[in-house]
Amino acid sequence: MAETTGSSSQGRVIASAGLPSRNTGALGLPSGSIRALLTVMTVGFITLQTARGEKVSLLWFESLMIVLAHYFASRRLVHLPTDLRERLQAEGVLEAEPNPLYLPRYTLRLFIVGAFIALGVYLAREGRLLDPVAVPIFIAVGSYFLGIAFNVVMEWWNRGKPTEATGKSRFDDIRAVFTLAAIALVIVLQLTGVEGLIPYGDKLESLPLALMLFYFGSR
Repeated sequence: MAETTGSSSQGRVIASAGLPSRNTGALGLPSGSIRALLTVMTVGFITLQTARGEKVSLLWFESLMIVLAHYFASRRLVHLPTDLRERLQAEGVLEAEPNPLYLPRYTLRLFIVGAFIALGVYLAREGRLLDPVAVPIFIAVGSYFLGIAFNVVMEWWNRGKPTEATGKSRFDDIRAVFTLAAIALVIVLQLTGVEGLIPYGDKLESLPLALMLFYFGSR
């Protein structure tokens, strides 16, 4: 008990000395603020270029995938009760989740989702929803979000049920086998050049990306 009190007193001394806390990041901003700014710039640029009918380069496309993975992947493996989490944060055992740019929680996630919804609405009103420039973006983002939504629904459906009763393990196996088989088939067709001989063969390039993003989003 004495050691805990000493650690708490030491933490108060450090805080009163004006030293940066663990939640302070670059430029004196809350931790994650630079990533938040990069996210706003990346998503804003991609949606703007797509709305203008300009093709987005591969590097920007990869940056978008990094953003999606960072903000929509599961952060904490164990869900703690609010009072326990606050006590652990106060004792310094658990690091408090930062608020990048001093924004409320989930603001960046809502910005990302809202930006692509707004893009879809704008293109639909312009009659350009199936624009070749926009389709790859919507396939990628839509597949990832669809996977996340699917995972949320499955967790809700299986909540409170014994693991054996949910059939989750068997379903995971089926999903994994289907994804691996579909992507392997596309690879074989493209390596052998057969994709040009089958209907919609020119669309096969989008299938592996969509399946992988759905799979990773639903994990």
